[in-house]
Amino acid sequence: MKKIALAVVAASLLSLPLSAAAKRFTFGTGSSGGNFYVVGAGLANTINNLFPKRFTVTAEETGGGTANLSLIEAGEADFGIVMASSIEQGLDGTAAWAKGKKMKNVRGLIPLYPSLLTVYSLDSSPVKSLRDFKGRKIGLGSKGAAMDNVFRALLPKLDANPGEIFNDGHGATATAVSNGTIDAALLFSLPPFPAIAQLEASKNLRFIGLTKEEQKFFTDAHGFYKAATLPKGSYKGVSEDLPVISEWNFAVVSAKLSEKDVYDIAKALFENNPALVQIYKGLSYATTDNALAFNLPLHPGVIKYLEEKGIKVPKELRP
Repeated sequence: MKKIALAVVAASLLSLPLSAAAKRFTFGTGSSGGNFYVVGAGLANTINNLFPKRFTVTAEETGGGTANLSLIEAGEADFGIVMASSIEQGLDGTAAWAKGKKMKNVRGLIPLYPSLLTVYSLDSSPVKSLRDFKGRKIGLGSKGAAMDNVFRALLPKLDANPGEIFNDGHGATATAVSNGTIDAALLFSLPPFPAIAQLEASKNLRFIGLTKEEQKFFTDAHGFYKAATLPKGSYKGVSEDLPVISEWNFAVVSAKLSEKDVYDIAKALFENNPALVQIYKGLSYATTDNALAFNLPLHPGVIKYLEEKGIKVPKELRP
């Protein structure tokens, strides 16, 4: 009887469509209304479309980069979108979310795009500079995310310590700016950020740049920050180029995925960049030209592909 039962099971498995045997992965994104959510879901769908019978990737809404790193490290997600600041905190294990443990199971997949610091308020708000944050209620995105951690530590050193910090996803934060619940907010994004653009349809916003001294302060404090410019016209309220800082966003992958699977996925994503740009225009940066921008070791599958393209991967980006 056991032999008959096993034969029935084997026959039923063979009769299943090939797609039923596809490897299943989870892709950590971000909060709805944000670029991480849009890009992560788009990348998951792209992988599914390129490998319809081999992979099934499900996009999951998460708290953002630090949550994605935690999920991958714990084996609860396979891919995720993160910022360079989150990676640094994970590698040294100093942030509260890392719980004192250095990240070991996350590897670089593809670069995505650089994000620009965007500080905004209602035009009627008293906040007109970073130092006006002092004593005010300021939105710093999701609690425990890299930006929240970094700016909580750095703002007091600029004598710009908020009186109260509002923590929520960037869509909810934009709503809080709109209704006056908070005085100003900041985020890193490649403009236009959907929630801010939507807010500008009904409200007049003020966008706040940095002084040269503030730019230097941030870039000296952390190597992942670079001096940058928020270009005139990025939003209706940006009437001139604004000096800001930038940092990279990356797609990362679990170190536990096989070299072959990651090689094939990386190759497909790099070589189908026009499809990625259809997801989000900022993904025009997601090319091999920027593949060495990571501050995290790359997955061996990615290294294999880059080396085939003649790109020398430095020692610090090798596992």
